[in-house]
Amino acid sequence: MLKIRFVIFGLVVSLFACGFAVAAGPVCEGGVCLLPPLKPVGLSITVKGEKLTVSAGGVDLVGYQKQPMAKPKGGDKFKGSNFIHPLNSPAGFCMTDLQPGDHLHHFGLWWPWKYLKAEGRKVLYWELQKGEGVIEAQSVSNHKTNKDGASFEAVSHYIDKTAPDGPKVIMIETLVAKVSSLVESPAKGYFLDLVITQKSAIKTPVEVVKYRYSGFSIRGAKTWNKDNSKLVTSAGKDRQGSNFTKANWIIAEGDAKAGAKAGLVMMSHPDNRGTPQMLRTWNNKMHNGATFANFNPVQEKSWMLAPGKKYVQKYRLFVYDGSVTDAQAEKMWSKYSK
Repeated sequence: MLKIRFVIFGLVVSLFACGFAVAAGPVCEGGVCLLPPLKPVGLSITVKGEKLTVSAGGVDLVGYQKQPMAKPKGGDKFKGSNFIHPLNSPAGFCMTDLQPGDHLHHFGLWWPWKYLKAEGRKVLYWELQKGEGVIEAQSVSNHKTNKDGASFEAVSHYIDKTAPDGPKVIMIETLVAKVSSLVESPAKGYFLDLVITQKSAIKTPVEVVKYRYSGFSIRGAKTWNKDNSKLVTSAGKDRQGSNFTKANWIIAEGDAKAGAKAGLVMMSHPDNRGTPQMLRTWNNKMHNGATFANFNPVQEKSWMLAPGKKYVQKYRLFVYDGSVTDAQAEKMWSKYSK
């Protein structure tokens, strides 16, 4: 009987390690012990301080910056918000870099426009430290979990600090984020869906000005470089050839903990403007091959946002431990595109 108990204990520990929870202890009768039904570890949401955090099995997966950073590197001029960091794999490997030394205005996974032009003023929002424009998270709401995952909504303002009568809200953004429960295929991971809806806050058009980088972007894992990671696109381009090309998806993958691999597939929805969208990526010479990738709908042409209308951009990420092939990425994007 003692031997049976040890076997059962080992099985329970293994099940916890595989992302499952046991509802109660084993039931024994007549020398036979049975485990109760298993259920996948669910997601939880914590709202505390500056962050909203989605977790699974004790691992923080997604952290949303719901208010300006209290103590950013570089001082108050870098008080960013409305970004995601950390973005972790199920095993806890961090896919994003926050305020790297070479670009203190890079905030993990974030999506600021480079320039907006409104009321005759062209204002810089990407480099918030310049003091012209800033994107400030205002609120989070409707955060909830269910059997399929977790979700939340957030509202942010694009604020023009150069307006003649003082800071003025030029554009309002609503973010709807959904995090799926953990899946085992094509690798152990989860999906993060982001729907970004923007509308003018003024009575005249807002122009998203053409520029080589602007919009949905990621600064990849702090430890990744040209020697221990890769970047490949749906068009078959790598770090050296992907800049200023079009793509439906990007794989960024590299070394993680203890010799393991981890990565993400970043997908642009076909309903997005300019599909397939243009890319801004870094090659091996840029900061030793650090991972930077940007889906940019205004790389070729400016985008005029009329007052009274809503403009939507949709992106999906698959964040995983292990490896994903190009064919698997294409299959995921195909499913997402329907």
